[in-house]
Amino acid sequence: MLVTTGIMGVLLTLLLPAVQAAREAARRVECKSNLKQLAIACHSHHDVHGFFPSGGWGWYWTGDADRGFGKDQPGGWIYNTLPYFEQYSLYDTASDGDPTRLSRKQRLGASKIIQTPLSIINCPSRRANAVYPMTANDGGALGFYNSLTPDVAGRSDYAVNSGHVFNEWPLRALGSGPRSYEEARTWSTNSYWGVDQAPFDRTLPDQVVMTGISYERSTVSVRQVNAGLTHTYLIGERYIPVTHYETGLHNGDNETWCTGFNNDNYRKTGRLVDGRIAECLPVPDTTENVVDAAGRFGSAHSGTWNVAFCDGSVHQVSYDIDWRIHRDAGDRRTD
Repeated sequence: MLVTTGIMGVLLTLLLPAVQAAREAARRVECKSNLKQLAIACHSHHDVHGFFPSGGWGWYWTGDADRGFGKDQPGGWIYNTLPYFEQYSLYDTASDGDPTRLSRKQRLGASKIIQTPLSIINCPSRRANAVYPMTANDGGALGFYNSLTPDVAGRSDYAVNSGHVFNEWPLRALGSGPRSYEEARTWSTNSYWGVDQAPFDRTLPDQVVMTGISYERSTVSVRQVNAGLTHTYLIGERYIPVTHYETGLHNGDNETWCTGFNNDNYRKTGRLVDGRIAECLPVPDTTENVVDAAGRFGSAHSGTWNVAFCDGSVHQVSYDIDWRIHRDAGDRRTD
């Protein structure tokens, strides 16, 4: 009996790593499938509207179905793709039929959207598809400008490529966006938006700051991806430190999946240091003390992270990728 028990124990010890490896392999496949579906949804959006999903207005704004899919839509890229992965009813939850007025019905509907976790934007290797604390939002009346602000929110484990410089505006006044739909008209008329103030930083090469696929009020088409669809990132896994998977305290993971342009749902491939672009390589979630942690791609997987390119293909990319190759994969202009 003791010998048999001992042998079984040894066998279980040998089998357990294999079982865990098989489970992780299955989770990687599911993660890649999610990215594939999101890439297809982005292309379906492009087929209908002529551009990839727009990035919205800023971190104090969420989606409003009454305001269409272009520059007037305050919600971010994931919200804009909802109808293209069969989430029509969720997309319409914040509709009150009036694109110019913020009613309580619309704010309540937007709050319900915020509190809805979506499996398609969840990497099963990282955390459960659930709601998590939302610890940072002090917009209108200490919350979102166009939504009631709940204490918990659904999160995304994926981020769209915003370029090789910024994944949110470094100036808070620009990053928060206008405070109302009325003020948004003034911002548009007087070019107060960050993307309308190019060159935003005159120390940047070529005086171009937004070089990705989706960012504030973007309308990037396939024709503008001069680097080639097969060489340009579309959507990838994003870095979130293991210690903050569920806390909502990390500054790159403290809000929700449906906000406008901000570092929760947008990632970059370079960072501006003294007027030059420095490395901003993807890192595994187990890495600590990361510089510009809220700007990096990365994942819960060991060895590689998953990314969908603009042609719709999904690949596993090594963390050891050359930083210049990674930088250029975020720049749609590079050829």
